Amino acid sequence: MGQDRGVPEKTEEGRPPEMVTLAEIARRVDLSKQRVQQLAHKDPDFPIPKEQWQKVGRYYFLPWEPVKAYFEARDPQHGVHFAKREERRQAEGDDSK
Repeated sequence: MGQDRGVPEKTEEGRPPEMVTLAEIARRVDLSKQRVQQLAHKDPDFPIPKEQWQKVGRYYFLPWEPVKAYFEARDPQHGVHFAKREERRQAEGDDSK
């Protein structure tokens, strides 16, 4: 409680934050769900501590904006950084034409 890196209550526009599951995060950043879970549990720089995740039914939800910023700033050691995903997909699409 009282942590700066916690779940934001509202966006700058005054709306509730967009909440996403780990599976949705994985889809958006083009990683496996297992890799996202691993980073969320083990990386001390992950922006939302597990005790602040919001559980609804069987799923945990996290605010998208701080998670998005984390993945944009992250320097992956292996694979393609998700910021390059669209560039790669467009190149793949161009090759098939």
